[in-house]
Amino acid sequence: MLNITLLWGQHNTVVTVLAIHDDSPLIGTTLQPVEQSSTAGWVTNMEGKAYLNITQPTLIRVSSIGYLTIEKLISPGQSIKIKLEEDVLGLEEVVVTGSFVPTTSARSLYAVKKLDASIIEARGSVNLGDALQTQLNLKTIQDDVLGTRVVMQGISGPNVKMLIDGVPLVNGAGGEFDLSQINMNNVERVEIVEGPLSVQYGTNALAGTINVITKNYAANETSINPNAYAESVGQYNADVVFAKGWKNLSVSLSAARNQFDGFSSTGERKENWIPRTQYLGNVKVKTSFKSLNITGSYDQMWQDGISHGNATSSFNNRTGRLSEVANDNYFNTRRLNGSLIVDGKLSDKQYIHLVNGVSRFKQSSRKFIQDVIDDVRWLSTNIEDHDTTSFTTWTFRGTYVHGNTRENKGAYITAGYEASINTASGGRISADADGSVNEYGLFTAVEVPLSAKVKVQPALRYIYSNSYDTKDIDFLGADLPLLPSLNIMYSKDRKFDIRFSYGQGYRTPSVRELFYEFIDANHYIVGNRNLQPEVGHNLNASATWRTTIGKITAAFTPSVFFSQIDNKIDLIQILDRETLPDEVPKNVPVARVYDNIPNFKAYGINLAGELVAQNGIRLSPGFGLLARSGSEADDKFFRSYEANMNAGYFLKQMDVKFNVFYKYNGRISEFARKQDGSIGVLTLEDYHTLDASLSKTLFNGRLFTTIGAKNIFNVTDISLTGDGSKGLVLQTGREAFYPISWGRTFFIKINYTIQ
Repeated sequence: MLNITLLWGQHNTVVTVLAIHDDSPLIGTTLQPVEQSSTAGWVTNMEGKAYLNITQPTLIRVSSIGYLTIEKLISPGQSIKIKLEEDVLGLEEVVVTGSFVPTTSARSLYAVKKLDASIIEARGSVNLGDALQTQLNLKTIQDDVLGTRVVMQGISGPNVKMLIDGVPLVNGAGGEFDLSQINMNNVERVEIVEGPLSVQYGTNALAGTINVITKNYAANETSINPNAYAESVGQYNADVVFAKGWKNLSVSLSAARNQFDGFSSTGERKENWIPRTQYLGNVKVKTSFKSLNITGSYDQMWQDGISHGNATSSFNNRTGRLSEVANDNYFNTRRLNGSLIVDGKLSDKQYIHLVNGVSRFKQSSRKFIQDVIDDVRWLSTNIEDHDTTSFTTWTFRGTYVHGNTRENKGAYITAGYEASINTASGGRISADADGSVNEYGLFTAVEVPLSAKVKVQPALRYIYSNSYDTKDIDFLGADLPLLPSLNIMYSKDRKFDIRFSYGQGYRTPSVRELFYEFIDANHYIVGNRNLQPEVGHNLNASATWRTTIGKITAAFTPSVFFSQIDNKIDLIQILDRETLPDEVPKNVPVARVYDNIPNFKAYGINLAGELVAQNGIRLSPGFGLLARSGSEADDKFFRSYEANMNAGYFLKQMDVKFNVFYKYNGRISEFARKQDGSIGVLTLEDYHTLDASLSKTLFNGRLFTTIGAKNIFNVTDISLTGDGSKGLVLQTGREAFYPISWGRTFFIKINYTIQ
């Protein structure tokens, strides 16, 4: 709601900018001529006033952090009061995921979900898995060894592109990314885009993209931020961030230690959640050269974990007597991420974004025989019980944009390149693996505003693979290796918008899916060199209606999607044990192989809302339906429902914020054809989760404390029923239950800032 009062003057052009809700002056508001260079402009003083030296009527853009940007035609000699509406729905927040140039949330062609630092802190999120737990249309999957994985739009982790500051991360053990390995201690926000972004990011972006944006520090800023976290389950974390800024240079250093003692819901020695210790380090350097920003970063994670086995009575040859003996597996994990990013304007109509990055995952495993009674252990003598395997991805991506990049002010064209080089080595990678699996791409897009309210962006990506004939993409039936996408957006006065997107996805099998070999007395899990690439299609449509009801600002966002993937790659159970090689015991408990599943389909309907009241209450309700099918289900769809409610109340007088996070996870089924031709269905029963927290600032905002309770309903293990193969929970190795959480816990998190 814009409220403008004109006061005519004779000599000066004076603009006073106020907040609409209480007429307080907005200090530091920028006023910038729309049609001139971005370097021109003015800033309001302590009274919210700016003095403009204009000689003709000029269209001025008025921007203030946390408020809606407006444009106003101002004439010389005017004195004008402009009142800005608070941006309670985040319409003016900058987003980068999916867009070729940074843009605002309201103007992005994609519906970008954002989890900012305040939400991350309020949830007491230690890692990315914690932060995503109550998000609609996302499901986190826990494995006692492989960690926390994500399912988006009903499609599992290998098809979700994981990025840190736009740099792809290599997947780890199990072929998926462990969300518990991304620490939240220095994260500014998380951006989520559902649906394929294969034109922008290539392979692995079929289901969607999750981009973790780390914090930047301002010029001339100096700060030290020590933080501590403790949770009653036996989790103790500490980290510290040092940041120093100069005129054109900023440097930040961070270090963290995360300790988790493990948890067993059964009371047995073997935990559902294995004990682990993490050490993390990061350095980030940012400088500028003219209008270009140059950012270099390096992240390192060290993690040690122990998977205890259940003890059984056994004769200990070393002691010569009967004892309790168990098999314990020790995992040593190293993750490295490095990047060099250059971005910025070459001129008013030229923008570049260059990304060069490396991501490496290395895990060593060793098996020890543990005498529980005498507390002695010795290394297993079986060679297959010890392994070191590593996966590495190099990424080189460049984007050039030409045109007026300010949306709705003209067309612009994008051209870019990307190279993704992927290698693996180690004892569980076949010795005769055919080297690396590499993908190279060229892409282009044109954004055209058809009117002030409608803009369209068609895009194409050319793909070449050193391992597969990408002509199988078969664009327009002409054997062309081109991936198309189309985005259309209609927007009216920030009150109503509609977004439609279509994208084709393509994913070549990973080195792991092709050449992995894990064969011992208890496992037979192997890759498949005959795998075919996945080819998918995705349609997304969403609308957002924003309105004001009395003193409540509200937004309602219904959305639908449909995905179809041919040759979807899954790890499936070998039902016919007679097909196992002769050297593998026929009674091996785990026998699985990577294979293609034809004609996988999924559709979903979601309704999300956002209600913000001036009295400090904020509600975010949501409801979702997910349906999944495939040729193995005779085209029968298996449906699942979910609902969530995130709520907050800010008590301004006490500077205290109360938060509640609730989610209902409906029954979800996996399906596979059994050996007799019938359909086997495995169902995870429904459950509810509820978290609550209270946040308070002290000492003039330097100390920020959050206390709360997680999993108030005390959910631990959820029943698995049916006789299907494992699907989403394929690698848990359990028949009767699935570990959702370690039960009800209480936590405290303390952040302190020294400036």
